[in-house]
Amino acid sequence: MIPGHGGKDDGATHGNVKEDDLNLKISFAIKEELESRGATVYLTRTDDQDMTKRNYNYSKQDDMYLRSLQIDEYEPDLFLSIHLNSSTSSAWGSQVFYYKKSVEGEKLAQMIHDEMKKVTGTKKKISSCSFRVLRTTQSLGVLIECGFLSNANERGQLKNKKYHRKLAKSISDGIENYEKSLSSVL
Repeated sequence: MIPGHGGKDDGATHGNVKEDDLNLKISFAIKEELESRGATVYLTRTDDQDMTKRNYNYSKQDDMYLRSLQIDEYEPDLFLSIHLNSSTSSAWGSQVFYYKKSVEGEKLAQMIHDEMKKVTGTKKKISSCSFRVLRTTQSLGVLIECGFLSNANERGQLKNKKYHRKLAKSISDGIENYEKSLSSVL
């Protein structure tokens, strides 16, 4: 699992609320939920550092390259990249992205999205993309925007540990549904 941003890259911010901090907290909740269901979960970071682990000459390109290498080294069945969105409008809602050339990524994204919308109430649809982390890794993955940090209502929820657990359960349910769909095909 990739808790988005970290280190010099805070991601979206609103006042003293930083995306990278919340991404990590949500990722820990997802890790705990998945492990309680028997999964082995690896995190690309467990503290407020980017993958370069240096406080000078920060490079987003280096960080993203190292994230992709780390994921490939783990050889996971799938991976999640956890993020929060931001907008200058009153936008709200979770959204799941998949690599545009991945049929399985689209299935996984849809199943996670279907479970998340029970918690987030999102009206957004899943979306194809060519985000580097999804494009350059060998494993199946999705990028999850858990909500908008810029939206006051969602920001309040996204700061709450109970809400992190609700997100974790819904994301884990979506992954389980995906895994069940694979076994029903065999």
